[in-house]
Amino acid sequence: MFKFVENNKVVIQVILGLVALTFVGFGVSSYSSVAEDPYLVKVGKINIALRDIDRELDGQPVDAAAKQRALEGLIQRNLILNETESNGLHVAPMQLQQAIASIPAFQDNGQFSLDKYKAFLDKRQMTGPQFEERIGRDLLVQSQMGPFAAGQISSRALVDRLGQMLGESRVVSAMVLTPPAFASQVKLDDATIAAYYKANADKFKAPEAVKLSYVVLSQAQLAQNLSVGDDELRKFYQQHLADFGQEQRRASHILLTVPQGAAPAEVARIKTEAAAILKQVRANPSSFDQVARTRSQDPGSATKGGDLGFFARGTMVKAFDDVVFQMKPGQISEVVRSEFGFHIIRLDEVKQPGFDAVKDQVAQQVRLQKAGALYRSQSDTLTEVAYQQGDSLKGVQDALKLVPQQSGWVARTATGNDPILSNPKVLAAAFSNDVLVKKHNSEPIDLGNNATAVIRVTDHQPAHQLKLDEVRDAIKMQLIATDGAKLATAKGQALLADLKAGKPAAGQWTQPRELSRQQNLGLPLADLQAIFALGTAKLPTYAGLKRATGEYVIYRVESIKPAPALTPEQHAQLSGIVDNMNANAQITGYLQWLRTKYPVLGGKQKLNQTSDE
Repeated sequence: MFKFVENNKVVIQVILGLVALTFVGFGVSSYSSVAEDPYLVKVGKINIALRDIDRELDGQPVDAAAKQRALEGLIQRNLILNETESNGLHVAPMQLQQAIASIPAFQDNGQFSLDKYKAFLDKRQMTGPQFEERIGRDLLVQSQMGPFAAGQISSRALVDRLGQMLGESRVVSAMVLTPPAFASQVKLDDATIAAYYKANADKFKAPEAVKLSYVVLSQAQLAQNLSVGDDELRKFYQQHLADFGQEQRRASHILLTVPQGAAPAEVARIKTEAAAILKQVRANPSSFDQVARTRSQDPGSATKGGDLGFFARGTMVKAFDDVVFQMKPGQISEVVRSEFGFHIIRLDEVKQPGFDAVKDQVAQQVRLQKAGALYRSQSDTLTEVAYQQGDSLKGVQDALKLVPQQSGWVARTATGNDPILSNPKVLAAAFSNDVLVKKHNSEPIDLGNNATAVIRVTDHQPAHQLKLDEVRDAIKMQLIATDGAKLATAKGQALLADLKAGKPAAGQWTQPRELSRQQNLGLPLADLQAIFALGTAKLPTYAGLKRATGEYVIYRVESIKPAPALTPEQHAQLSGIVDNMNANAQITGYLQWLRTKYPVLGGKQKLNQTSDE
């Protein structure tokens, strides 16, 4: 089920890191509202600095792609805020007060808790006015975005047609013609190979390369050699229960569904009915299971007394998830609204993996913790010895018992599965003047994850042209791949023409498989498009296409299975998806228009630098 902006509470929960808006990658961390120089990007009147990107990515893996997504999210957000300022929009104090008071994290038994609010601010080192300013901005953003979500009405005919397309399946077999199958027809004599070599000489040059001797000191390796006792492990486990294994919760619920597009009066009626049921089960908690069987409209759980079984955090829809993971066993929630309707939730059980199940994980954590100080001490020794005895790694080996490893040829732009020999820092050191020319040990190289390497060059070869005999086999493989692909395509197209004309065509077909647009068995998108683009008035019918791998594949559609009729629940869900797609398309257009109205200008800061530089 796709989720969109539900109400003000959702926007506030974004700030708490509890949910994420689904449109165009919005982020909602704070941004620079005061002009500063240098800055990364200026959006209209608002500057975005590197420190804003750091806040946006708090607790997430930081790489170039993540930084770019965070920046784009802040740009889009600030485009909207420029527009709200231009239109003179603001948030009334009462609206702001109500929004904050409605956040579940600040409530105790359904009532706003000042103590919880203060604890939240203290933990994040924020003042009340700072938080209120951020909430106000989020409410302004939602005031602009909300109409896109609320204003969508899907055509029933369109939803029915989509349901037919998604549910239809086709029984298909395939004939695949591969380039290697035509190898015997590819011309591979000496003259052809020599001509290819001459025409593509630049492809057959060996880059400058070195062979390395190197040692690696890592906290992880030191940890493996440490021993720990069971008593120590059990104590650590008890102190860090939340870190070992994913907590699972078992809950039951009573659901009253809300039809798609229900009028406000109908929604209010269903909510009142849910409130009455809540009052009933709180007055007599033992009746919860029976009430769920007779009143719940969730067909999957009603027959089981509302039992949903065990599930991990993030499994359920966000509104449900946020509540159930704040409850205590035996507690019955307030009425909870989600896109499915109104829920009354009872938390039945909480379980965490026992010590024996996670003992190995605990031991690894304890060893790593103990190895931290040892790693820091040995890192100092590594730095000192590698420098003082810079013409060899023997001193390092003797002092730290690190056995040097030997590499094969490594080029300046080496890539591969070896995380050390393809590390940019290692490559930069290997081809530096001090290591390559002067034959010194490198300075300690930080590999990340508390691992350090020291390298030295043992051999060097300059870039040079490879001889024909050295690349003869590679040229043969290339000729087979390119010329074999041409032959496979020509043969495949001829067979396809015969099949469409009703003529027999010799070839090996795969076993027929049933495919749908949803259950596609991992086929490439282009293949699926070719299969489902075929008319089915006369069967069998055929489609053929050339793949990027050089293969030519012919598909035979043997029979069709029409889609079953959509259930009311499926129809409502698909209608919501269509509404969501339409809203996203409109939001994309709106943001593009805002970019033309409010210039987005680059500043002196660069995305790949740190906020301290």
